[in-house]
Amino acid sequence: MQNLIVLDVEVKKDFHEVGGRGHFDKLGISVAGVYDYVTDEYKCFEESELAELEKLIQAREGVIGYNIMHFDYTVLQPYFSRVRFEDIYTIDLMKHLEEALGFRLPLNAVAQATLGTRKSGSGRDAVPLYRAGKMAELKQYCIDDVRLTKELYDYGREKGSVSFLSKTGETRSIEANWARVVARDARVRTLLSKALEEQRMVHIIYGGGEKGETTERDIEVQAIRGTAVDAYCHLRKDRRRFKLEHIVSCEVKEKANTQPTLF
Repeated sequence: MQNLIVLDVEVKKDFHEVGGRGHFDKLGISVAGVYDYVTDEYKCFEESELAELEKLIQAREGVIGYNIMHFDYTVLQPYFSRVRFEDIYTIDLMKHLEEALGFRLPLNAVAQATLGTRKSGSGRDAVPLYRAGKMAELKQYCIDDVRLTKELYDYGREKGSVSFLSKTGETRSIEANWARVVARDARVRTLLSKALEEQRMVHIIYGGGEKGETTERDIEVQAIRGTAVDAYCHLRKDRRRFKLEHIVSCEVKEKANTQPTLF
């Protein structure tokens, strides 16, 4: 899956100006930087150009970022009318690492240990740069963060692991599980897309219950939405949403769908 973009945003306001950290949606976008794997280009969008970014996100299969689900998406969502980030296939490197370690890592802690480089500045510098009208510097800082995130993603996919600096200053290694997750999800999405196009049933083994049990079931794909698939489930006799990460295996059957496509 290489039809992706890497995304990072910078904001116009500080948290104390919007009532604290519970109001990400009020921070406002100064610039948004991307790397596009399709065109092999870096690009920055100012606030007035975010409609172009929305079109780009719609045209790609997914988005890569660092802490993107918690921060960037929440800040960006008020600007978009057609894109719902809950429906976007997302590879959040911080989230992957947090799930493996049990705690969050700043980008610098991973970039320095893995790539031997650091962020070119601090996020606290972005607002003063915007207010001073230093847009060229602000864009460069944003693109530098995009580049670091891209290089971490690429390194993890190639090597299968990344390193980070612990609080004691030790360098530790951890699996970059997005490498296998993206490969698995790409295979599953390809089969589900084929089933949707040909209107054929899919037999899946599905896990993810509280006790880790799996079930076998036949489904009829209605829509693929980011990291999930909406489908009619013959086991439950109703429509359900299945997370791609919990589909252990799937096989497109010869049998045609029986339910109308709703989406």
